[in-house]
Amino acid sequence: MNKFDFETIADSIDYGFGTDFSMEHTMMAGAQLHVKTAPSVIRALKGLSEAGLFGWTPSDEKKYIDATVNWMKTVREWNVRKDWIVPSYGILQAMCTSIRAFTDPGDGIIIQPPVYLLYARAIDRCGRNLVNNPLVYRGDHWEMDFVDLEEKMSRSENKLMLLCNPHNPTMDVWEKKDLERVARLAAKYHVLVVVDEIYAEHVWEEGLMVPYGALSDAEHNCIVCTSLGKSFNFTGTSHANIIIPDDAIRGAYITQRNSDHYGSLSPFMRAALLGGYTKEGKEWIDALMEFSGENEKIVRDFFAENFPKVHFCRHRAGTLLWADFREMGTEEEVYAWFQKAGVEPDLGSKYGEEGRGFLRLQIGMPKRELNYALERIKKVTVHG
Repeated sequence: MNKFDFETIADSIDYGFGTDFSMEHTMMAGAQLHVKTAPSVIRALKGLSEAGLFGWTPSDEKKYIDATVNWMKTVREWNVRKDWIVPSYGILQAMCTSIRAFTDPGDGIIIQPPVYLLYARAIDRCGRNLVNNPLVYRGDHWEMDFVDLEEKMSRSENKLMLLCNPHNPTMDVWEKKDLERVARLAAKYHVLVVVDEIYAEHVWEEGLMVPYGALSDAEHNCIVCTSLGKSFNFTGTSHANIIIPDDAIRGAYITQRNSDHYGSLSPFMRAALLGGYTKEGKEWIDALMEFSGENEKIVRDFFAENFPKVHFCRHRAGTLLWADFREMGTEEEVYAWFQKAGVEPDLGSKYGEEGRGFLRLQIGMPKRELNYALERIKKVTVHG
């Protein structure tokens, strides 16, 4: 029996995503879990709240940095030096900081759609050009098109790549050979790789997740973005630890970060990290993944029995499923079907035209909520 509670809906505030306040409309959209975060994190935040002091907090505070170094070593198997860690106000802001620091207006930024939709917005707001290197769908999983990637990297105006691993929305993990190939191409063509590893703790298969910055060909040509965002359900906070092994890249990044009005470490995120980056915190994540595996089986079995034309993609990370609904009808018809059932999915087209006809579904919720949503889906039809 799981020692952590994943059957209580986190409903202290009505966000309207399918809590007890709105059981007739279930949010299977978004990356936000419907369960409470780790008890160790909650205790740490309670302790801070009771202390009553929420003032300026130095970004190089020893306990915080030591906890991050230890977590990267024990959980990600990556030996990170203390001075590599650069706290920042969120992964997207870190991407924007990187874009402004290392590229000029009009330069090209490479992304791999279908991919997290806010990358495109960040690129646009920074006044740079979006350059697509679309992934290729191979039956039950997606692969990189390395021929196209090399062609895009070879253009002198394309100076930076945003790489997502584990990949969102497909929820798959790039294997070491893929990452090494990216790193070699990036080094050859002098393209800086900014890697979003926000889902790294939620990888199902032990040893599958390879930190990009640990690759020999990547260490001096990368910026790696880490966060509590997905690991402990902190998507509503703007905080990240950016890990930059190369001294020159790190110095330029810090200069730009500080000019973007970085002040100090959030005392709440310091407390949350110290509570989460612990043995108990890792046990909670492992239990969450086990629980999510049970929920995945429920969803896969449900669609196999009732809607066999739905095809789920390979799922190796996180509490989100990426599925091909194209045999069920147009994206608009499938969305209307879910809406009639009172269920809100993420439309694949949000992540680029390559994702049209796919849905991303959140399953990180109590089983009673999940089963009730599936019951309602079964009761309505796609057409009519």
